[in-house]
Amino acid sequence: MIQKHGFDSEGRWIEFVRPTPSDMTFNYWGDRLSALHEVVKNPPLENAVVGWVERHTTERNALTVAIIGLFLAALFRLLSFIVGLLQLILA
Repeated sequence: MIQKHGFDSEGRWIEFVRPTPSDMTFNYWGDRLSALHEVVKNPPLENAVVGWVERHTTERNALTVAIIGLFLAALFRLLSFIVGLLQLILA
């Protein structure tokens, strides 16, 4: 199952009560287990909007938005400091 369906390679180190035969197969559960494993690795999208956002969002875009937000926060902080300073002078 490790070679055929990409199951966890650490599974070979599990000790069983009796030795596993070399021709052991999962006739009834192999395809289902591999399908479940694929769903866990790549979960389905919740709705169309989430799917569109995930397809069109890259790490570079997210970093750009974060940097713009940082600069805007610094700009507004500077402007609020200037307004506060002006109010102090006028008072």
